[in-house]
Amino acid sequence: MPVKRSIRSLIALAWVILAVAYIVRSSFVAAYADTDLKRAERLWPGHPSVLEGRAMINIAGAAAAGRGLDSETRHLIADLARTEPLAPQPFLITGAEALRDSRSGHAERLLLLARQRNPRAPAPRLLLAEKYISEGRIREGVPEAAVLGKLVPGSLEPLSQAFARYIQTSGVPDGMDEVMGSNVDLSTRILNELAADPDNADLLLKIAALAPPRPRGPAPPWQTQLISQLVAAEDYQKARLVWSKFAGGEADMSANIQDARFKGSFAAPPFNWTYATQGAVIEPRGGSLHILYFGRDDETLASQLLVLRPGSYRLEMTISGQLSDPQTLNWKIICLPDKRVILDRSIGQAGALDWSVDVSSSGCGAQQLELSAKANDAGRSSDFMISDLNLTARRGQ
Repeated sequence: MPVKRSIRSLIALAWVILAVAYIVRSSFVAAYADTDLKRAERLWPGHPSVLEGRAMINIAGAAAAGRGLDSETRHLIADLARTEPLAPQPFLITGAEALRDSRSGHAERLLLLARQRNPRAPAPRLLLAEKYISEGRIREGVPEAAVLGKLVPGSLEPLSQAFARYIQTSGVPDGMDEVMGSNVDLSTRILNELAADPDNADLLLKIAALAPPRPRGPAPPWQTQLISQLVAAEDYQKARLVWSKFAGGEADMSANIQDARFKGSFAAPPFNWTYATQGAVIEPRGGSLHILYFGRDDETLASQLLVLRPGSYRLEMTISGQLSDPQTLNWKIICLPDKRVILDRSIGQAGALDWSVDVSSSGCGAQQLELSAKANDAGRSSDFMISDLNLTARRGQ
């Protein structure tokens, strides 16, 4: 009995030693597979990490050369699948290859198997998301993108580009409302991608109509970007129309000057006011615009893009407060796109101002209204208010 017990103890000890040796060797090989594949191969040629490393090197070489997988690489993938039946890599590799060869159904099955074996692996989700998006299967693509965005920061960038490409070629797909409502980060990136091209204006209007109601506040950057792109393309009428639809109740299409009473509108520039943020403190206050200009640097204190019909207009306002050097404060109206100045008048002094402005149709598709200031030698400040601002067409037009 003692002899049998000793033999059993020795056998158990041997299994423990073998198990420990296996674990140490396996960990050592896995570590070296990433950094020193040849050394790992000498230690354990058939280790899954070695098989995977060799396969990945072959795949990278094939991709660089623009050719398919050779028989050696396929054998490596098959060996890896046998030694590691739960590993996602063989299914991922062959799924990606099937995707490249336009074997869509086969690719999807393989990628789903890869995802099932490792739900936290980002590659299967990325390929599935891109596949679903390219096929317009938005409801299936969004959950993949949502998980992927949590697993890999920055991964939403290529997906948003894929979404944008699909929308540009195929139009707004069914399920886009789910993207707008359930994945704010992804939907914002898609909108930013599309807003870079002014030709996407109508698509963006359709997508924006699907978005949940937005609380009152400043326009999102993608809207300002799109409007700026349309203005840069000199499509002023379309730019103003798009601006008004985005702004909703914040915009007044009947007004020659938006928010002329300075009540504070969240409609986006440039068809609403843009105020200087350096060299002055500017604040709408009780129906007037309060400006504290420090006099040290040349500044455009306030500006707005107008789209006026051809004709004669009257610009009037009331100036009050302290003007250190009125001749350095000028109202200008500049025709676009030819940049011809049709009004350039200094404030001159406090009180009521009244000027005539002629807007001709030639070279004046839009007009830039701006209050500019030039630095004075002494750097004296001006602290003044603008009120009762009006730009009205003269009678008979």
